[in-house]
Amino acid sequence: MEQGAMHHRPMPASGQPHRGHAGRGPDDDLIELIDDLDDDGAGPQTHAPWRVLIADDDPSVHEATVAALAGQRIHDRPLSFLHAYSAGETVSLLAAGSPVHLVLLDVVMESPEAGLHAVDEIRDTLGLRDLKIVIRTGQPGQKPEQEIRRNYAIDGYANKAELTRGMLREVIAAALQPPAIPNGAH
Repeated sequence: MEQGAMHHRPMPASGQPHRGHAGRGPDDDLIELIDDLDDDGAGPQTHAPWRVLIADDDPSVHEATVAALAGQRIHDRPLSFLHAYSAGETVSLLAAGSPVHLVLLDVVMESPEAGLHAVDEIRDTLGLRDLKIVIRTGQPGQKPEQEIRRNYAIDGYANKAELTRGMLREVIAAALQPPAIPNGAH
């Protein structure tokens, strides 16, 4: 039998487990279950977590985000969180080489547009063009969403006042969507 295989014997209608081989009927066949294996055949698949940097000056936003996403998996991977409480701290943490897949970035922190300036620094100064950035703002009137989308290299936008747990998960999943594999590519 292959490694990781298990046997399952169906329970008879009597509710009593089978005793030996006597009286086995056609419905008493053994069913072999085999765990999914990694590409290398080493064992069940496990995926490293998505590292999400929560960049917001409000500690309650950090707490609410972690609580809302606790136990969630995005594209079959768990989430882990890093925290920054200013745009400057966000840029410093990324400049230090911390591996991050996604930044949930507030706009209004040290200044009314600190988060937007951080986007430019992350993309232009640090050269992190592939890092996913989702803008989350509690003050959407400061700068209209369409202007932000048009003028900044971001991967998503969310208004905190309208953001439910489900919407937050959807925004993150969309930003972390793996690239489509062209037809015929292997």
